[in-house]
Amino acid sequence: MDSIEVELKVLIECLKKKEQALSQIASITENQGFVLGSGLTHDEVYSFFMQMNVEKQDSIQRVLQCDQVFENVFAKVGPVLDENPDMFGEQVRVMQGLIRSVMDIDVQIRLAENENTEILNKALTDVQASLNKPDAISGGEYGNSKMLDAYKSQSRHRNG
Repeated sequence: MDSIEVELKVLIECLKKKEQALSQIASITENQGFVLGSGLTHDEVYSFFMQMNVEKQDSIQRVLQCDQVFENVFAKVGPVLDENPDMFGEQVRVMQGLIRSVMDIDVQIRLAENENTEILNKALTDVQASLNKPDAISGGEYGNSKMLDAYKSQSRHRNG
């Protein structure tokens, strides 16, 4: 049973590390949302966003490593826990609490990612619309109506 105790500690430690990594991902994702809505130039937003993505990828790798270790260890310990649910009650309760926390953070990340995606999609739609729209002549003496009046005036002089 001592080996089971050690393996349960490994599971708990994996869940704690996953919780920390997910918290970092949630924080980075939130910061990306702030950057998207900051009014910075497109180049600045892109630079900050990509830098944060590198940090986010590191955290994602840690989550994946924790998941792999957890799955391998749980494959050994799971049947023992199923056969003796009361024997390791405290460790199981700790793991359940960590799993709930991990799931809550995961939901926060997904919501923030969805919000960021909506902001990015709107920005892309705005950029596409501005690229598809012909340049409007505005302002000064060549504003839209003044330009048309000047053209009509020139046409009359040539024809008249």
